[in-house]
Amino acid sequence: MKKIFILSTIVASALTFQACQTADKKSDTTKDSVGGDTTMVNGNHVAGSEVVESGIDEAGATFLRKAAVGGIMEVEAAKIALKNASDQKVKDFATKMLADHTQANKELKAFAIEKKVITPDALPAEDQIHLDEMKKMTGAAFDKHYMDMMVTDHEKTVALFKEGVSNKDAGLKEWATKTLAIIEQHNVMAKQIVTGLK
Repeated sequence: MKKIFILSTIVASALTFQACQTADKKSDTTKDSVGGDTTMVNGNHVAGSEVVESGIDEAGATFLRKAAVGGIMEVEAAKIALKNASDQKVKDFATKMLADHTQANKELKAFAIEKKVITPDALPAEDQIHLDEMKKMTGAAFDKHYMDMMVTDHEKTVALFKEGVSNKDAGLKEWATKTLAIIEQHNVMAKQIVTGLK
């Protein structure tokens, strides 16, 4: 009787030990496939982070995020200019900004989604405050402020897009090159209008 009791205790212990090991293995597997292992995508192991998986390096992802904010700013400022500007050349420029940057923003968003890069859909608070202040301006004062802003912004945007043009991702390079040509055209136009306003 004593032998049977010892034997059943050993068997029970062995089963308990086996069950614990199985539970540990299940736990490890779950951890890998759910969230503990950042190199899993759709059940497949891949090298590096989300940015590397998508073929875009960190510089490319940063470029897309900055370009997205700049594009939103151009569109929103153009909407205000169409209401508040007094000079027809400024209004015409704003119309072009709205059309060109709306198109560029759509292209950027689609490209970013394809490359698994999350880009902003709204402006930083500081930029939004600036736009809210612009809404209070009208006439010649608005025209001068808006066009001076356009020259400054387009100078910065040209420099930013030159970084995009030098990115190793072929798709990003192609889009940045095409869009840079349009932005450079905007920059020339903005400078000409500013000169005419003085």
